[in-house]
Amino acid sequence: MKLLLDKLGISVEHLKCLDEVFAEHNEEYQRINALLNSDEYKPIYEEISRELYAGGKTASNSHLKLNRQMILGDVIEYIFSGRAYYNAAKSPEHLKNFYKLIFYSVNQMLLFDTITVNPELRKAYIEKLEEKIPNEFLYEKEGDEELAAEIKESDVKIWQAEWTPAIDDFVDSLLPKTLGAPKELIVFAEFIRLQIGIIIPLLLIQRIFGNKNPIAPPDFLILQGNKEIYGIEVGYKKELQSREFSIRTSIPTFAVDLKNNMHNRCPKCGENILYCDVVIENYAAGTLTDAITERDGKRRLFCSDCPNFNDGECKFSNYHGWVEGENFNGQPLEGKSNRHYHTCCVKDDTYSYRRQPMNILENHREDFFAQLPEIDGIENLINK
Repeated sequence: MKLLLDKLGISVEHLKCLDEVFAEHNEEYQRINALLNSDEYKPIYEEISRELYAGGKTASNSHLKLNRQMILGDVIEYIFSGRAYYNAAKSPEHLKNFYKLIFYSVNQMLLFDTITVNPELRKAYIEKLEEKIPNEFLYEKEGDEELAAEIKESDVKIWQAEWTPAIDDFVDSLLPKTLGAPKELIVFAEFIRLQIGIIIPLLLIQRIFGNKNPIAPPDFLILQGNKEIYGIEVGYKKELQSREFSIRTSIPTFAVDLKNNMHNRCPKCGENILYCDVVIENYAAGTLTDAITERDGKRRLFCSDCPNFNDGECKFSNYHGWVEGENFNGQPLEGKSNRHYHTCCVKDDTYSYRRQPMNILENHREDFFAQLPEIDGIENLINK
């Protein structure tokens, strides 16, 4: 992702050069700058600027609304749904590379969440932000600077009692909506692959103006050959928003989400489970369906025959089932709860079956699988 962000940064520097030269040499430009920084316009100017960078995360009813995590996520999604998507349309080969770029970048975004369970990495990240960004912007939310100082010296991790809502909001604000953006990008890729219509991404459009008050659009519009239009919202918690859009536009809108074996936090290590190279390569080549097999009613890409499996050491392989032992916080795992784990984290562990300890690797060697990009709810549109 570094090259993409570097080039985006160069675009910003280019525009800043343009602004600086005209601010120095053009009288009308200077007059407009003075107007925008006057007592009348400056509060409006500053409020709008917070849609480009906001130093924190506040509740929607706060007098100072800050949504840094949403802004950072939008910047990343602009790269893919704007410029990179334009490149993908050039040829089938460009589209394959676009798919790969999405999946590897999604993996990187899922890795960002590691700061919730790795205090050393979290401290290094906060210190880097403090080095690069003035505190007046970084810690715009009152109390965040003090909270940052406290967190830098703390070993607190998510899922601990000491991980307070204030810490959760602060850490969340430092990341580019690391669960929402990856979901939306995977759904975007799947919609393109499935060829279920013309895909119009609305990921960057927060409000649509009309003949009444502005409304929030869904994440995507799908235009089909029979002139039918559907709105698609990623996530099942925005029913009121989707209903309002449908009522106002007469466009049917429904929600989709990723199936439950995707983007899970491994309880043993605390890190998110990622997509493996084999899945990404097959997805980009259009051969993933051929690589999937059905066993016991489940369609999966099983790992045991993959040369990368390495007797369970592959860091991408999944285990879904019971595990006895402790999680990454040293707390007891729920031995009788089926959860998703990295195979390498639990392969030597056991669980109790009929009062007997069962070794996970020995008893489930044929069951380990790779994470797949699967959408729940889209079958309503595909099969209609």
